[in-house]
Amino acid sequence: MSEKYPIAQRETLMDEEMEQVSGGKYRGAVFMYTIQPGESLSMLAHRFGTTVRVLRELNKITDAEQVKSGTTIVIPQR
Repeated sequence: MSEKYPIAQRETLMDEEMEQVSGGKYRGAVFMYTIQPGESLSMLAHRFGTTVRVLRELNKITDAEQVKSGTTIVIPQR
């Protein structure tokens, strides 16, 4: 992961925490990321090598257009 992007809050979750956050769907390392002004899920998915679908599922987001800056989400690490 490139550190050239600001990560306002970063925390690696343990496997068991990840399973709990994702309802048992995803395992492995993830980090918490606070969305910055002007960012969208599609931008973040591209930046961090994942998909909007994965981000929506992991974070239980029903409408990607309603995600606002300041919201902290889980992003899987590559």
